[in-house]
Amino acid sequence: MTVILPSAQSLVTAMLTDGWASVRTFLASRWSRQTQEPQDAIEERLDAAHAQAAEVTTGDTEQDRAFLRAYWAGYLTAAVAQHPALGDLVRDLYNIRTGAGTEATSSVHNTNNGTVTNLVQGRDFSGGITFGAQ
Repeated sequence: MTVILPSAQSLVTAMLTDGWASVRTFLASRWSRQTQEPQDAIEERLDAAHAQAAEVTTGDTEQDRAFLRAYWAGYLTAAVAQHPALGDLVRDLYNIRTGAGTEATSSVHNTNNGTVTNLVQGRDFSGGITFGAQ
């Protein structure tokens, strides 16, 4: 898959700038959707992989970042080999880097027929939505 290395680059960049927790949540939520595995189990596996990489390097130097890119490229390759549906997840990682078709910019299309007081469109919501006075 030609997007593995650029996707690993995106993953490492996000890890070093956004922090591991947000990257792990992004990966695990999409992985869970594709494989129907529980998100918390996926997060545990990702945490174990992250801890293994952290034992070797911190990502502070270009050499460290190259190691992390190679490590996560291997991890992503193995994940896609085991679950081919995760190819979409890898493409999503690549798209984050290029800005093309990312979750944040993709469209959600819903149809409403009738009268609606409040209508919320979206793909993934976390937390709650409150209407009216708080």
